[in-house]
Amino acid sequence: MKKTVEILGVKIDCLTLPQALQDVVNLIRGRGNYYIVTPNPEMVVHAQSHPQFKDILNQADLSLADGVGLQWAAKYLSLPLTKIPVLRQIQEFFQLIFTLPAVVLAPKTLNVIPERLTGADMVWEIAKLASERDYRIFLLGAGPGVALKAARVMQTLYPKLNVVEVMVGPPYESQDEVIRRIQQTNPQFIFLALPAEAQMHWMRDELPKLQDVIAIGIGGALDFIAGATAINSGVEASPAKRAPEWIRNRGLEWLWRYLTQPWRKDRIKTATIGFVRTVRHHKLSRAKI
Repeated sequence: MKKTVEILGVKIDCLTLPQALQDVVNLIRGRGNYYIVTPNPEMVVHAQSHPQFKDILNQADLSLADGVGLQWAAKYLSLPLTKIPVLRQIQEFFQLIFTLPAVVLAPKTLNVIPERLTGADMVWEIAKLASERDYRIFLLGAGPGVALKAARVMQTLYPKLNVVEVMVGPPYESQDEVIRRIQQTNPQFIFLALPAEAQMHWMRDELPKLQDVIAIGIGGALDFIAGATAINSGVEASPAKRAPEWIRNRGLEWLWRYLTQPWRKDRIKTATIGFVRTVRHHKLSRAKI
């Protein structure tokens, strides 16, 4: 049985990449409708005030940690606190100043969740798996033309990758037409390049209309692949570009996005300062019980 942790009531599977891919294969073999989520700190904070959103996250068949913040939280929350009130505050503070710098200086010590498995990474990993095993993929979402360009980029690397259809979906195309095309093309994977709230609604409302398919929320991953402007930027912005690998490996992708996508600043503050504050409050409140 796979190990899971709860971060602010949101379930996260503690898996390495090979283990996660094996779980994906097992879901395919299980024949049924399944969905995979990739929660990040912003989504976990959002879930605190949106119980329906949290419920959909927690009912996922696979929940992968998208964000080093979740690795930090899992480690920090795993450290016990004394029941002595005076000492508890001091102990928690030292736990904080020990674990937070580890995000950059010693990420391997944040080992409760062994790997950060982002939606952007899982797109490529599942695409590789699909090309090797002849699985069919359907790309849904992003802006007009983005999914098609992303499909061509992926097929350049994996020529055998079978992308059966790309669609933007609402508001450009009706949901009924999207479902009809999915039923017609019969994919095994649907990559949902939608905002987090829309992903959860789609998995709850639309997935039951289908058969034997796995949906995975990938957020803005297709924008990265196609080099497109994020659909929900709301401003004139430069094309999305993912942080270099060395920045990602040091847990600083949030800083890269803060500098390169200024329209996301409020969201990034929620996913960093707001997330740390909420996790600390949760830990100290729990220790008092």
